[in-house]
Amino acid sequence: MAMGLAALHEVTVATRANNRAAIERVLKDHRGPSPTFLYVDPPPWVLRLKKSGVLPVQVFYACWQWQLARVLRQADDGGYDILHQLTFNSFEVPPFAFLKSRAVKVWGPVGGGQTVSLGLLAAFSRVGAVKEWLRNLRVKMSAVNPLCRKVLAQCALVLFANDETQRLLGSACGGETGLMIDVGVDVGKFAPARNCEAQTKTTILFAGRLAERKGALLVLEAFALLAAKHCGLELRIVGDGPQRRKLADYVCRQGLGERVIFTGLIDHDEMSGEFARADIFAFPSLRDTSGAIVLEAMAMQLPVVCLDHQGAAIMVEAGCGLRVHARTRRGLIAQLQIALERLVEQADLRQAMGIAARDHVAMAYDWQAKVKRVSDCYRRLTAPPGLSTQPNCPEL
Repeated sequence: MAMGLAALHEVTVATRANNRAAIERVLKDHRGPSPTFLYVDPPPWVLRLKKSGVLPVQVFYACWQWQLARVLRQADDGGYDILHQLTFNSFEVPPFAFLKSRAVKVWGPVGGGQTVSLGLLAAFSRVGAVKEWLRNLRVKMSAVNPLCRKVLAQCALVLFANDETQRLLGSACGGETGLMIDVGVDVGKFAPARNCEAQTKTTILFAGRLAERKGALLVLEAFALLAAKHCGLELRIVGDGPQRRKLADYVCRQGLGERVIFTGLIDHDEMSGEFARADIFAFPSLRDTSGAIVLEAMAMQLPVVCLDHQGAAIMVEAGCGLRVHARTRRGLIAQLQIALERLVEQADLRQAMGIAARDHVAMAYDWQAKVKRVSDCYRRLTAPPGLSTQPNCPEL
């Protein structure tokens, strides 16, 4: 986003000092406009606490924000017309640097308001369910944090990464609000292809961290029901995490060892090969702001099966995949099975949805399309009163 905007505006990126070497390596070979980088770090004692693991990342980020606010005050805002908080994604760590600034303030895409419904807590272990319930409570309490609401009231534009976060915080915003997924995709890098191997069987792909909230066990149980009725099915699970052994044990108990493949972690550059091998992408995440992997799969012309909530519900439009909704764990597994079976049995539907998915991603979620939308908002928000002819930006 920053590199794209630098071709259209004078952009300064504030970031950690430890990113400097990597950034300068990229800029060395870059041709064309690029941002100016402002390297800011909190005091050394804060860095030591983070390195020791004592300081949670949210607290560390808050400390970084306070330090950035000091730097901007000392520079009298540096002459910036707009301050745009692009990351940290969660609303629970508001951009404190906004509070004393006279610049036009833009926050987002911001998420963090998504939670797991009480009926689906049964999809977690007992400990996991308690943690998710406590997180649900924390989100509700954070939404009434006076400091967060003060920042929201000062913003000229707040872009929410999903409907859940917008419903939670929209009423506190003093300016415009809109929706904009926090992730994008390079549609040139993820171009559709098919391996010959993929034509001999129907392959369902899951890719992500093997943790409870990502729902790998749910799609595995739905696949077991499906595999009992259909031959020539394969499930590939890409990733690793704390549920790896539990998933493998389930596969062993169900006798699915030859039909479920665990690839482990693979390099991001190798994901194109996994997408090319697959026919359907399963994204059963119970809680996610959005998910870049969904856009990558869609760019590779894969229909997506996901839950009808959070960022997935925005990215996977009707005609690009199948969204499922259920109130209970058992109901969710049944709905996943039905959706997957429909795509397994209807090759024409898979193909049509895959083509629609790529077209939709290219239009709405390619990075250049996202850059243009943000740039249009910048120009309108800084235009003299009465001179702006551009519409508001609610449909990002």
